[in-house]
Amino acid sequence: MIKFFRKIRFNLLEENKIVKYLKYAVGEIVLVVIGILIAIQINNSNQKRLNAEALEGYLNSIANNIQSDLQKAEKFTQKRLELFPRVSAIRQQMSPEYQKIMSEVYGENLNAESRYSAQNLSFIAQTINGVWSSIYLTPNLSGFESLKSSGFLSQLQGTDLEQLLFDYYNLLDELTILENNYNSGIQRSFDDFINADLPGTFALFSQGTRDWNTELKGQLPAMVDEILEHPTLIPVFFWPYELIVKYENLIVRGQALHEMIVTGKKAFNEEINQQLVQIFDEYGSVPYPKIIRNGYNTHYYNSAVASPNNNQGVNMQFLGSHIALQFSAEPWAAAYWFVGSGVPDSNRVKDFSNFQTLRLKLRGILGGEKVDIGLKDKSDPTDGSETKIPLTLTNEWHTYDIPLTSFAPTRLEELFVVASIVVENRAYTIEIESMEFL
Repeated sequence: MIKFFRKIRFNLLEENKIVKYLKYAVGEIVLVVIGILIAIQINNSNQKRLNAEALEGYLNSIANNIQSDLQKAEKFTQKRLELFPRVSAIRQQMSPEYQKIMSEVYGENLNAESRYSAQNLSFIAQTINGVWSSIYLTPNLSGFESLKSSGFLSQLQGTDLEQLLFDYYNLLDELTILENNYNSGIQRSFDDFINADLPGTFALFSQGTRDWNTELKGQLPAMVDEILEHPTLIPVFFWPYELIVKYENLIVRGQALHEMIVTGKKAFNEEINQQLVQIFDEYGSVPYPKIIRNGYNTHYYNSAVASPNNNQGVNMQFLGSHIALQFSAEPWAAAYWFVGSGVPDSNRVKDFSNFQTLRLKLRGILGGEKVDIGLKDKSDPTDGSETKIPLTLTNEWHTYDIPLTSFAPTRLEELFVVASIVVENRAYTIEIESMEFL
């Protein structure tokens, strides 16, 4: 082919056809340039394909890392949600109100003998040991670190996928720091408790091996009380609920990120947006949706009781997995949950207008208990005239979904009491496992 073109050029020069030669030369140059451009385009296309394959490989590694992280996050969240109500129950066991509800409702005479029985002390010891068992997330960052060092991250610049990647790993960093700080405090609590060498420690944490109360000449109850009141155990009874919230946010972000990677999406679709809207921003205007979890008030809400008889008509107790409400037969009695901590304040409100449903998981001790569910905004009077929804409970756990529109004209934009349970002229005991807005 080269000899063919050379022969053409030679003939044109030999025949002194300069103009034709120049046209031919230009044409040849154009062909060469076109050939070069085609080669460059093919090379760029191949390189782009190789880069895309490399990026996909890094993202697949990240997806595998996320899947592993989320399995641990879900496990740790569930463990803590089960453990914290048990810790709360330990602190209440000696209160007269706790003993009253256990005796009158559940038929358990929680006197000193049963309070310090081997079974109950084992419950106390196992719960404290559960808190002392430090949990570390130890996330797998290998895929993300490799992507950052590879230079391929620039291919995602400006995409929703890039933003979600950084949001997920930034939250992971925050959670790791918070987790480590909490675990450090728990470890110090354990070390200080061991060093305190309190009498009765070995007996408390080795129940069932011997008749400890007899061996200690009846001094075990006093020793246990001293142990539970010792300052070294304060961190055990303090629970940073923000850990659970951050884990929940991590799970939502991680699931959305994993789905985007495995489906090859770089932009949010409606389904991903619906997932991400579940993320709770503690600095935002949308309130935390979960009021009670596993029988324990979350840290964004508090509870109180009210009745004509100096508020003595309701005995509210946290029993380790649910809340029990023991109502006396008064003209009316109410247990209610309000925004914030401390004492109720009708000016401390939140905007719940983005929610559609109030969900409660309830049951009665006997079945057939009739209760009214209400909400209050800041302008509602305290005379019980707010809109209330009647429910009839069974003696089995049941989930009740109440549309928030049912509470009209209560203003959801200025909600003060996020839920109340009212009983009139009846002596009932009902139980609550969870309460949340959807």
